[in-house]
Amino acid sequence: MSEEALSVSQFNQLVKSLLENAPFLRQVRLHGEIAQISRQSSGHLYFTLRDADSQLPCVMWRAQADRLNFAPNTGMRVVLHGGIGVYVPRGSYQFTVTGMEEEGVGDLYREFIRRKNRLEAEGLFDASLKKPIPRFPDWVGVVTSAEGAVIHDIRKTIARRFPATQIRLAPSRVQGAEALTELIAALESLDRDPLVQVIILARGGGSLEDLWNFNEESLVRCIAGLNTPVVSAIGHERDFTLCDFVADLRAPTPTAAAELVSPDQFEIRQWLDEQMLLAEQKTKFRIRREKQILSEWDSRLRDLMRGRIKLAASELQALQMQANALHPQSILDRGFSITIHRAKRLRRLSDVSPGDELQTILADGSIDSRTERVHPKK
Repeated sequence: MSEEALSVSQFNQLVKSLLENAPFLRQVRLHGEIAQISRQSSGHLYFTLRDADSQLPCVMWRAQADRLNFAPNTGMRVVLHGGIGVYVPRGSYQFTVTGMEEEGVGDLYREFIRRKNRLEAEGLFDASLKKPIPRFPDWVGVVTSAEGAVIHDIRKTIARRFPATQIRLAPSRVQGAEALTELIAALESLDRDPLVQVIILARGGGSLEDLWNFNEESLVRCIAGLNTPVVSAIGHERDFTLCDFVADLRAPTPTAAAELVSPDQFEIRQWLDEQMLLAEQKTKFRIRREKQILSEWDSRLRDLMRGRIKLAASELQALQMQANALHPQSILDRGFSITIHRAKRLRRLSDVSPGDELQTILADGSIDSRTERVHPKK
């Protein structure tokens, strides 16, 4: 009778037991370079340890990760303490890290720092060179792969935030030997497009090697020479490339880049509503203010007119009194008389001769007389 066959789970469990209980695999020291590191929301660290010829998946549970006195990053050279672990459901093994020491940085990371320092010393990353990002662009250029989640997320985000914004994609490979030439060509083509007002350079996350094209000097200098502002959105938030430093604006993710170049239509509507309400309030306040001013001026004008009328009436009364005082009848009433000679008022003694008929007008009547003698003033 043949020996009973094992199930896959039984076999994986047997391998787990053999490997994890092997004395020479329980406490091991390894050194290498960190790649593709990620810290989960649970606090656990997952990464790959590699050397020139091989790589090993590693996990460091939160309890041990929280005791680290430095932040492990891609490209860092470390010494690990731990042992082998087998994940039965997938039949895979990983190195379970119980301790980690910093050994140094890898060759790629050292080259990244060297290039960064040299280009920074040239002034290529100066803030004074940064071009402003338009607030309401009609056309947004995008340089990324034509396939995958990145362009989908950018399109979806812009369509949600401001549907009027149009996207012009210049597709390019974002990884591999031919990607660098395609990236530069795509950027230059969008820069020549008169419609494009801002360019997003984007790709998803990856290891330092995966993102290395975005640390190439020719691509960095290409971005520096563009007339169109560039927003870099390369990798995840923790990933930095030299393109991030030379770009006019860095976004932590491609989705964030789409948000930065497209206004939020709901925020705009809310702002417009607030501005309309504010304008309405200002208009009402202005109307009330103008009414108050008009009322004050009306009151002042009325007072002024009343004063003018009163003064004019007083002046008129004075003139009336003066006119009355000069009226001939008033003169006659005061005891004076008027002599009429030949239908004219007699003014001079020389105008009359003896025998002339005269009429003397008094206050209560007149007297007709004839001149007998003329007595000139001595």
